[in-house]
Amino acid sequence: MADLPTVPPELTDGVVTLRGLRDSDVDDIVAVYRDPEMHRWTSLGPDHGEHDAREWLERVATGWREGTGFVWAIEAAGPDGRPRFAGQIDLRTGPPPSVGYGLAPWARGAGRMSRALRLAADWGFDRAGLRALHWDARAGHVASWRVAHACGFRFEGVRTAAIPAGGELVDAWTAVLLPGDPVATREPRTTWWTVPVLDGERGRLRPPVESDVHRQVEACNDPDAQWWNATLPRPYTADDARRWICDRRLDASLGRAVEWVIADPGDDRLLGTISVHEMDLPYTPTGGDVGYRAHPDARGRGIVTEALRLVIAHAFTPVDDGGLGRTRLALGAARDNAASRRVAERTGFQLVGEFRADGVHGLDNEHVDDGVWYDLLDTDPRPGPSTT
Repeated sequence: MADLPTVPPELTDGVVTLRGLRDSDVDDIVAVYRDPEMHRWTSLGPDHGEHDAREWLERVATGWREGTGFVWAIEAAGPDGRPRFAGQIDLRTGPPPSVGYGLAPWARGAGRMSRALRLAADWGFDRAGLRALHWDARAGHVASWRVAHACGFRFEGVRTAAIPAGGELVDAWTAVLLPGDPVATREPRTTWWTVPVLDGERGRLRPPVESDVHRQVEACNDPDAQWWNATLPRPYTADDARRWICDRRLDASLGRAVEWVIADPGDDRLLGTISVHEMDLPYTPTGGDVGYRAHPDARGRGIVTEALRLVIAHAFTPVDDGGLGRTRLALGAARDNAASRRVAERTGFQLVGEFRADGVHGLDNEHVDDGVWYDLLDTDPRPGPSTT
């Protein structure tokens, strides 16, 4: 890292500009400190003010002089069209080398931070000789991950109890970008699936939200759900439900799965869940597995059957038309799980195999049961809607 500048060089792509921080930025920095989203996802609190901002400017200047950290102000056109302070981005030499960033609320949602990250990453690799650039954030910080994802960072996993937050340790998402990774465009590595709202008469399919926690706990602690699903925690807690919501958002970003809550069309309460998963398998690039579960008070009313019809139609719709672009769906169940099998058969899935001693179930997973597998191709005929 010889010959590094001791003051920030100006970098621009014509839309955003990275420049040195100035005394005149202090008020804007304090405004970012006071943003509730910053309090939720970072170590900044509502007590951070002008004194902290001025101390930060001094630390930034020291980092440039000593070559230990490289921080820029992000400048972009404001609502009035004039350039203004939009946020900051920070390359830390480590070890390990890492990146941090934050935008003012007015500047979010227009791709400005992804542009800034590409500029900073290219400078860090080409000029500062960084051998890697690590990103991490509190698990569930979808907005921060969306920026890193857009720039080609490779997701590396979840670290348990890895980041301090409010006097405790919380889980972290982590990812990395290397100098040789898609240098020209810094494009995403995985498809980030959207979870569209799909409307039916009995249920409305939508993404999981925090208000689903209580009903999800009820559904997953139900004796029938516990009997047939060996992977459910026992007991299933509110923390498990919150982790489920967080993991579903991550799975969609990694091209793995799309999961919906089946919600009551009137009061939006959770009636069940349904998903298409295993979509990232390299040997079935247009395949996917289907899974579903009903809340106890939603069973026997055709709600899951209708939801599966909606999901099938969305899954077989081409990507260019807003769908998942699948050509084959698979569905597995225990041989004796008659309710799950009826849903599959009513929606046109065809039985293609039976496997002996295929899996366990029971309250203590003490029963070994044969398994059955169904599939459905996009070219197969499908039954019309029914009243059951």
